[in-house]
Amino acid sequence: MKFLKICAVGLMLGGLSACSSMGSVANFFMAKGNRLDWNGMTVIAADGANLNTPVALDVVLLRDDATLGMASALSASKWFSSRADLGKTFPEGLSYQSMEIAPGQTLKLPASTFGASRLVGVILFADYLTPGEHRVRVDQMQGDILVQLGARSFSVSAQKTQ
Repeated sequence: MKFLKICAVGLMLGGLSACSSMGSVANFFMAKGNRLDWNGMTVIAADGANLNTPVALDVVLLRDDATLGMASALSASKWFSSRADLGKTFPEGLSYQSMEIAPGQTLKLPASTFGASRLVGVILFADYLTPGEHRVRVDQMQGDILVQLGARSFSVSAQKTQ
């Protein structure tokens, strides 16, 4: 009888240990980051934006910390010159949507443009003629996003709903 009690305790402890291991395995395979749940994005290019020249804008969706760190260190000029290679090098770590907006133009993008994947970050790069980083990290993963393109730089904010 004593032997059966010892075996039962051993089985329970082994089962708890296995559950703990399974939890670690599940955490390893679960996607990191927050689900992108934008209602949409509105891009407004002011009259005279980019010294009255169309602005190339990339919305970069990042799925892991290493790729986020790499992209966060790039200026817009470096991003635009290397984005094709980076997309091939990190196919699971990043994806991007490219667009070009003329001065005075407003572009409304539905949420479906970006999907609903889990992300650790979003960075927008704008290809301006003026010197600068021209990179903005977007921390908001929900709601409406407003991008305002000015003469020499741009901003990103939450759009107020009416």
